[in-house]
Amino acid sequence: MAAPPSLIQRITFLLISLVSALMLGMVLWPFWTQLFLAFLLASVFRTPYIRLCARIRAPWAAACLTCLLITLCVFLPLLFCIGALSAEIPGVINLIKENDVLLLLQQNLQSSSLVHRIDDLLAGFGIHMDFERLLGLISDLSTTVGVFVYNQVSGWAANIVRFVLQFLLVIVGVFFLLIEFDRLTDFLLRLSPLPESQNRFLIDRFSAISGAVLVGNSVSGLIQGVCGGIYFAAMGLISPVLWGSVMAVVAFMPIVGIGLVLLPTALILVLKGSGWQALATVLFYLLLTFVVDYLFKPKFVGNRANLPPLLVLLSILGGMNLSGVMGIIYGPLALTAFFTLVDMYLLEYQPYFDRRGASGRHDAPADTNEWHP
Repeated sequence: MAAPPSLIQRITFLLISLVSALMLGMVLWPFWTQLFLAFLLASVFRTPYIRLCARIRAPWAAACLTCLLITLCVFLPLLFCIGALSAEIPGVINLIKENDVLLLLQQNLQSSSLVHRIDDLLAGFGIHMDFERLLGLISDLSTTVGVFVYNQVSGWAANIVRFVLQFLLVIVGVFFLLIEFDRLTDFLLRLSPLPESQNRFLIDRFSAISGAVLVGNSVSGLIQGVCGGIYFAAMGLISPVLWGSVMAVVAFMPIVGIGLVLLPTALILVLKGSGWQALATVLFYLLLTFVVDYLFKPKFVGNRANLPPLLVLLSILGGMNLSGVMGIIYGPLALTAFFTLVDMYLLEYQPYFDRRGASGRHDAPADTNEWHP
């Protein structure tokens, strides 16, 4: 039997391992987003891959068909949206600058008795409403957001070759991850110092919750975005593809959701004298939200991802602040990881600490100086 390594050998091995891991991280860091998306897509589409393997009995062929399915479901619709958005956004920016919506809003605010009563109430606290400044802020904010989105989409459209190469890298990653998923999982389990039962619990629990959150929110967001775009086109409103895409993104955010688009749209329609269209927009918002959030999503997701809506919203906003658009995915996954660890603590570690606390109380010596009445 070989002698155990000495202290200096253990320290040397640890330092070499840390340096090697750091160098590997630096080499792979430029491809972090592509690797993350590849792992995420491989996890989401693993069930179709397993079913194809059972029929074809050739892992490489099943992986190729799964990658083709991902391309048809993700890549081609994304290319269409990028092209349509790059064509529609300039018109929206010009409309914000030139249209009389802000003027109508200013006239309605200044002539509204309710607004004047609110102004008088706030004046008692030393707060005065400056309508011109408020409308200027709204105009500047709308223009800034429009220009930001336009620059992002234009950058994607201008660098379409780079976008295609990045997507090909993601697809290659998905191909090999689908084939080597079990081997990679076993390798990571061997590296983990936790017991195998706890490792399996973490993987299964995190996969179930993250899959429910991401797939459920993605499908519901897609449904709301498509329905919202069709509604905009049917009502003759501007830029249906743009606003449908925006609704598909904001649908990830609980509490607010597509109301961030439809409710301001209803307000603008009221200001322009289209009362029936405004009422139809509000009813459409309530109906679509009820059907997707209270009928479709509970049946599709179930109780696997019963996360607090406020924390989900804050995690998305915080993730977008740190990582941009990818924060829509990073934020809920970070929240999912936290609640997965909380579940494991409650099941595995809290009973242990409770037993330790109970045994400590039983073994503690009695206090002989205790006062008794």
